[in-house]
Amino acid sequence: MATDKMLQPEGDETLNTQGEDSKTEKTSPSKQKRKIFVAVTAVAGAAGAGLLAYFSHSHYFPSTNDAYVQAYTINVSPYVEGYIKTINVVPNKFVKKGTLLYEIVPLPFQLTVKQKEMETEAAIHKKASLEKQLLQAQQGLNNQAERLWLIDLNDQRYKFLEKRQVVSLEKSQELEASKQELKAEVNSARLEIEKVKTLILEQEGNIKALRAAMNNAKVNLNYTRYYAPIDAYVNNNFSIRAGQYVKPGDVMFKLVDNTQWWVDANFMESQIGRIRRGMPANITLDMYPGVKFYGNVTTISQGSGAYYSLLPPQNATGNWVKVPQRFPVQIKLQQNNQHPLRAGSTARAQVNTL
Repeated sequence: MATDKMLQPEGDETLNTQGEDSKTEKTSPSKQKRKIFVAVTAVAGAAGAGLLAYFSHSHYFPSTNDAYVQAYTINVSPYVEGYIKTINVVPNKFVKKGTLLYEIVPLPFQLTVKQKEMETEAAIHKKASLEKQLLQAQQGLNNQAERLWLIDLNDQRYKFLEKRQVVSLEKSQELEASKQELKAEVNSARLEIEKVKTLILEQEGNIKALRAAMNNAKVNLNYTRYYAPIDAYVNNNFSIRAGQYVKPGDVMFKLVDNTQWWVDANFMESQIGRIRRGMPANITLDMYPGVKFYGNVTTISQGSGAYYSLLPPQNATGNWVKVPQRFPVQIKLQQNNQHPLRAGSTARAQVNTL
């Protein structure tokens, strides 16, 4: 009996331990589910917060990868025709404004200038000769007018004496005949003067035309030397050689303007609503990873790219499928000497609309 009494507590103790283990086994799955629920909720909350932050950032800082660096391009074409004498540039070379790029053989244009100068000088001498002739004709007219006045005075005096029968009628008739002959000479001199004046006017017009031709010849002579109009890069499509014959309209090579750079960023229509002129923008280029360029929005297109295309879409015919449109936004950039911009390079543009 004593032994049984001593063993009974031990059995109870074993039963208690087994009960506690069964309770622990019953409660552990619910704790695990609670932990999993909390973890999933936390992950979902973090994902939701991340998505909210992403969409908020995208709303206030719209960006696009559909962007390309642009610059003005000048087609270099000769003003005059001739043979190339010298070429002072090579493909992809940077040239400063005022740099001599090429020269056409100037000899034919120099001869033309000399010829026009001589023709102009001869016309000026001819005008001077006509002016001298006009002066002589006017002096002759003055002399004849004086003689006519004297004969007219004598004629009046002889007519007065003839009435008193002091002089004969023949003398009076001789004076009348001399008077009429001198009047004819005076009229002829006046016509000659008008003719010389007309010739002088024509010669003045001829001199003006010759001077214009001479100036044009000098301009053409200057056009044989072509200087860079801006700071620019010579493109690599460079085909002219010394001795090659060129004429106006022939595109010999192109210059890429280094003074004005911009990015044409094509934003979707859902992004364009908050963008305004003057807003700052960040630009990154694929060719310079990690380098940021800064600019400002200068223009926003009034039409989508498809609207200005050669064959705009006709949405009123056939089956219609909604396609999001993109609108070009121009962002002005500044050239960077350490990381020079290159026309046509791919860019990523982000506009700060706050």
